[in-house]
Amino acid sequence: MIGLSVLFLFLAQATDAVRTPDVPEAPGVYFLKGESAWVRLQPAVTSDANAKGLQLFVDTGGYTDLGINVVCPGSRASIRMFVPKPVLYVRAVGSAKDAMLIRLTKKKDNRVIKTAFSNVTMANKGGFRREDVFKLIHQEYPDGFFSVSPEKELPPGEYLLVLGNAVPAYDFGVDRKK
Repeated sequence: MIGLSVLFLFLAQATDAVRTPDVPEAPGVYFLKGESAWVRLQPAVTSDANAKGLQLFVDTGGYTDLGINVVCPGSRASIRMFVPKPVLYVRAVGSAKDAMLIRLTKKKDNRVIKTAFSNVTMANKGGFRREDVFKLIHQEYPDGFFSVSPEKELPPGEYLLVLGNAVPAYDFGVDRKK
């Protein structure tokens, strides 16, 4: 009888340890602010994309590098976070294995994503610069959603969560605690 009690206690504690967050049902990317305030990230808006070296790339039949700069308007994302390792919950958008976190280059009035054809790999299908990519840890949940968080603390800045294809991508900013 004592053995069954210990087994029951162990199973009850194991269930509590893998508690599933109460993520909203609508498809999207979410951040839990505080204990119960879900914030939904909106897809990033892009205003311009310009290719660098396109003519040479075409003239050489693809033997030169092709770079693309994608511009997000505004110097800051509208969603701000004060945690250096935010956990983002994703429901029905992309897959955990294809998720990437990219740091945007901040300019005066916009933020820029830099890509290059020479950077494309199986793990980096968007061709993002290696120094702009932050490794993610992911957790899949039985309810059909997953979470991602950076492996290491993020420095303050502007970020883009890319889920497989670059569209849609979700932008947010990380600030220092006041």
